[in-house]
Amino acid sequence: MRIYHFEGSVSAMGEAHGEALREEIQAFYDLRVANAIRQALRYGGRVVTEDQLLGVAKASLDHARAFDPRGTAELEGIARGADMPVERVLALNGLTDFRDVLCWSGELEAFGGCTAAVVHGSATVGGHALGGQTWDLATDNMPHVIGVHRRPDEGPETWSLTTTGCLTLIGMNEHGVSVGTTNVRTTDARPGVMYLSILHRMLDCANAEEAAQVVENAHRSGAHFYWIVDGEGRVLTIECSAMRAHREELSSGSYVHTNHCLIGANVQEEGVDASPSSTSRLDRGNELLGSNHGALNLRSMELLFADGVGEMTGICRDDTDGISTNGAVIVEPQTRTIRACHGLPTEAGDTWVDLVNPG
Repeated sequence: MRIYHFEGSVSAMGEAHGEALREEIQAFYDLRVANAIRQALRYGGRVVTEDQLLGVAKASLDHARAFDPRGTAELEGIARGADMPVERVLALNGLTDFRDVLCWSGELEAFGGCTAAVVHGSATVGGHALGGQTWDLATDNMPHVIGVHRRPDEGPETWSLTTTGCLTLIGMNEHGVSVGTTNVRTTDARPGVMYLSILHRMLDCANAEEAAQVVENAHRSGAHFYWIVDGEGRVLTIECSAMRAHREELSSGSYVHTNHCLIGANVQEEGVDASPSSTSRLDRGNELLGSNHGALNLRSMELLFADGVGEMTGICRDDTDGISTNGAVIVEPQTRTIRACHGLPTEAGDTWVDLVNPG
């Protein structure tokens, strides 16, 4: 896995990111937009254009600046470094949300997506809470997955899995605050704060409570499930539509989430039934973790995210209808451990890299 190290002001870190990966960011933008347009037509029956996507990005930019000036300054630095208009870099980061504004259809997630899991410390061998997830995208996105280590002049040091030109996807900060997300779909998407801006700001927080409030107080663009595990072992989950957020605290056992809503009010906002892939991955994740409560550890999470590789409804997807597990992350925040893999997790566990001490 390629791991990049950035330090200094948020603007300087963004510019360094953009300069180091300029041509790749430009190519990734073209690829992501083409994929979004194709998916909207194939699964949603809608014609969506690049200009429309950029229009939603432009309408969302002021929301981003008001929500997180520092994070937006870093994104604007990426745009300068990559020699791209800022609305293109914002669209690259928030494409899932902005696509949903233009073309809502539950069928867009029918081909599969990410699987996330959190575990309370009482269900683990060492008493430490765990978290993690797969990151599933179009197979041709896989070369753009990277690890990023940030050491800003102000705010906590962070380690994350992301893609070229993008803010945080899944990560942990020096306080142990660890965050991630899966896509869900509701009918209330709107121009607003896209999910990577939310995740990025969450990593500025000192604990799970602060991070949860970031999600809850945002003028969210789209619907997502967010998970949080902090350095004290607290575990929170938040399932959001654009308009509403439902928080739960895990007090025992484990919790798995895929790509359909589980909270009643959000289910009503979805307007479609859950896809077979999403329900199958949810059931399988609950089975694997539930049968091992009290004996779970980081290795259990590795095996969870490697499960069912190549199967249509598997947690780990290997170019299944054009979708693959592009990467995965597991965390044990109380020991400040974050491991990531680029590409498919394997049962052998030989694809995982320690992002704090990569060796």
